[in-house]
Amino acid sequence: MIAAVTGVIDQSGETDEASRLAPSPLVTTVFEKILAAVHTGELLPGQRISDAELAQQLGVSRTPVREALLRLREIGVVEASANRFTRVADVTPIQTTQAFIVWLALYEALLDEVISTVPGALVATLQADNAWFLTSARAMDFQAVATANFMFFQRLQLQSQNPALQHAITSVVHIVRLGSLHLSAYVDLAALATAQELLIGAVRNRDLASAHAALATLRRIEIPLD
Repeated sequence: MIAAVTGVIDQSGETDEASRLAPSPLVTTVFEKILAAVHTGELLPGQRISDAELAQQLGVSRTPVREALLRLREIGVVEASANRFTRVADVTPIQTTQAFIVWLALYEALLDEVISTVPGALVATLQADNAWFLTSARAMDFQAVATANFMFFQRLQLQSQNPALQHAITSVVHIVRLGSLHLSAYVDLAALATAQELLIGAVRNRDLASAHAALATLRRIEIPLD
């Protein structure tokens, strides 16, 4: 069961342009909790979602749940048919492949931006994520593998000062992550491990060539389309 939302809700009532356009903290919290439930397997691909049930579980009204589900639809994690169903997206191998191609192109632009300025202190964090990834891979725990891999690559994404680039990466990375759960038998764990090791070295030495070599390793991963 998804944990209830706790904390104080901002009821300031401000209506300036920025506050009207930005999602409320409550909607963001609900969004993150539902997304986490998807990625941990608490909500499975193809599983139907009831906004009323989620609202009850989270201890909120249906309005922030509906807004959060709309945001999840925008990034492809949730799909809906009018008056029929709302469910966790059942991502196909073709969709995974297409999203992966876009992610690689965007991540290359990200590395070009950040690799020369990433703080050295991030190396230890990346090493910890890599150790978690390797431990999960040995245990064949593919949910944990996907989460550890996501966290590793997100560390560098968060170093970007380009909001448009960060948003674009986020819009596809969750499709790759969700789709990979269907393809656990085909995920090239060795290639992912090598790419992570190359990126750790690239961050340590601020070496863009090594960073690009990491992406070249990832580009060799083949996703079966049938």
